[in-house]
Amino acid sequence: MQKQGMFFSVLLLIVLVLGFLIYFKTDSRNNSRTGKGSENPVQVQVSGKIDFKTHDAGIKLVKSLNKKAFVFFHADWCKYCKDMEKGAFLNAQVIKYLNDNFISIEVDTDVEEETSSKYKIKGLPQLYFLEEDGSPIRYRPGFVDTEELFQLLKYINTDSYKKMAFRDFVNQN
Repeated sequence: MQKQGMFFSVLLLIVLVLGFLIYFKTDSRNNSRTGKGSENPVQVQVSGKIDFKTHDAGIKLVKSLNKKAFVFFHADWCKYCKDMEKGAFLNAQVIKYLNDNFISIEVDTDVEEETSSKYKIKGLPQLYFLEEDGSPIRYRPGFVDTEELFQLLKYINTDSYKKMAFRDFVNQN
């Protein structure tokens, strides 16, 4: 009888310890979105968020406000899309620059298949930049880190793409 009581006490202790560990592991993952408890300086810089619009609403704003568009094509299953959302898209400098200078549009390729087809999206993530009239400027396929994204935003916003290659722009800055 005493061995059975001891067995259940040890079992209860193991369950409690595992529950405690699972809770704190999950909690630390959830806090990484807000930057709490993170060692990554990009995540610590969180200040607001990118003001993403749907495609149709965003295009109307682009034309009515005469602003360029930044379009982010992504899907829930895309690891590199998630990496950009947790990295470059949490950088305060990127957030401010996008919100001040562009109409940001977000397109989930699994949900908005017709829009994705119109832009001929083949891989994810993919970034598109559009003129004030909605016509395409440039696109950039694949993962983009914070520094490259910020340089791309400046390159497009300053109309430097009309005068020089992106590489030359980066070398000048």
